Amino acid sequence: MAEPTSLTPCPPWLLGHWQDVYKRHEQGSLPHALLFTGMPGIGKKQFVRFVAEALLCRHTNAQTGACGQCDACAQIQAGAHAELKVLNPEGAAMNIKVDAVRDLVVWLQLSAPRDQYRVALLDTADAMNHNAANSLLKTLEEPGERAVLILAADKPGSLPATVRSRCQSTNLTLRDQPAAINWLTEQGISDAAEQLVHANVGPLVLVERNSGEWQASRQALQKAWLDLFLMRASIGKIVDSVSDLPTTQCLSHFSHWAMLANKKHLNLPIGADPATTELVSEVHQGLDSEQWFSLYDRMQALYRSDSASFKTQTVLEGLFADIRTMTKA
Repeated sequence: MAEPTSLTPCPPWLLGHWQDVYKRHEQGSLPHALLFTGMPGIGKKQFVRFVAEALLCRHTNAQTGACGQCDACAQIQAGAHAELKVLNPEGAAMNIKVDAVRDLVVWLQLSAPRDQYRVALLDTADAMNHNAANSLLKTLEEPGERAVLILAADKPGSLPATVRSRCQSTNLTLRDQPAAINWLTEQGISDAAEQLVHANVGPLVLVERNSGEWQASRQALQKAWLDLFLMRASIGKIVDSVSDLPTTQCLSHFSHWAMLANKKHLNLPIGADPATTELVSEVHQGLDSEQWFSLYDRMQALYRSDSASFKTQTVLEGLFADIRTMTKA
């Protein structure tokens, strides 16, 4: 049996979204498939786990979700609730495989106990490979009685349109910004309101960005960016300097800076913090607008692909070589 765990709290800025779900639950009109999306750091994974637990609780309410006192909550905390199944990415590629989804489909077709939901949770639904996503269609088209499928996706565009169209989609937002600011202040972020305005990410990312580890990673990426465009080092040396960082982190930063550099090249406002503005100002004349856009598009395509399953060095070497060629031209 799994070790007991605490029930998952709802991110305070997302409480209004839970109340929307709760209202559908109370009315008996809860959709059989819910898909939650939203900006990085908004709290999608935490929120969908909270929703799954709250729907299984025998005394759930609009303010706190699961009560934490009933037998269902005790089973959830022990990791032993028979009506909850969680699918997680696995293997070197960290994706959700077709066999796991096929087993889930069979499980969801079973009848749930009276007056209870049977809940399947995929908090990284965009990690499903193509065959796995197609296998999920059977449940989306023919849901079992009182079966509820709860999905969260950082990159919903990676999900087939046939899957997205069969889910009730909700884009999670900072509906309660004061709650987010209060929470960030409690985490030790003094300029929370200003950071929320300029960062274009959710509170969880802001907390991460204020950590020493993240700051060190950003400094390494900034140096790699300048070294690349200003010809300060060889491609091999630049790639080595960031090879220990996650591929997606590198691509996320570089694509964002490429987009801002293109705006700067076109004399458009970029709305970035002073450090980022200085970073793109040093290199924006190195490529023309079409090249910046092409570079941004390529990085985004890599980010949306399975690049996370490959080593950072493998992904970046070819990309950096092409950038260096464009810069020299």
